Amino acid sequence: VRRLLALIWQASGFLVVAWVAILLLQGVIPVAVVWLTKPLVDSLQAAIGAGVNRETIQPLANTALALGALLIVSSLLKTALQWISMSQSELVQDHISDLLHAKAAELDLAFFENAEFYDRLYRVRFEAASRPPALLESFGLLAQNLITVAGIGALLLKYGVWISLVLILGTLPALLVVVRSNR
Repeated sequence: VRRLLALIWQASGFLVVAWVAILLLQGVIPVAVVWLTKPLVDSLQAAIGAGVNRETIQPLANTALALGALLIVSSLLKTALQWISMSQSELVQDHISDLLHAKAAELDLAFFENAEFYDRLYRVRFEAASRPPALLESFGLLAQNLITVAGIGALLLKYGVWISLVLILGTLPALLVVVRSNR
């Protein structure tokens, strides 16, 4: 993992920082949506119970606008993350190709006559385009989901510790499946 992260950092350092920042924000946005849902429901209930007037609609409209803004920001962040991931993938692929070319230039020509060596070199060039970015994306999604689960668990703590424990225990099987499949 360290070598993978070092390789990606060498290829696209500035994009890694932006990628991490967007992942953190995307992990927090669902928590904010859940947090704003209670005031939305409360203000909706107050507006229905007290009648529709400016005093009851104002909190409802403010909360609804905040939720709408969060959803728009989430969509924009998703688009930015796709663009960053694509750019990272291209930079990493170019960096690995440069490393392979530099290493191949150092080798004796006899290595290229060996079929096993040539097949291995071809596989490395082929997998260099997809494997490092895919692993980075998997780690990023895992981190984003852990942030979301921890945030929602923290919100649920005021209702009882056992609810947060049930949430965490409920996510463990999915976490194990993801970790096992990425291995």
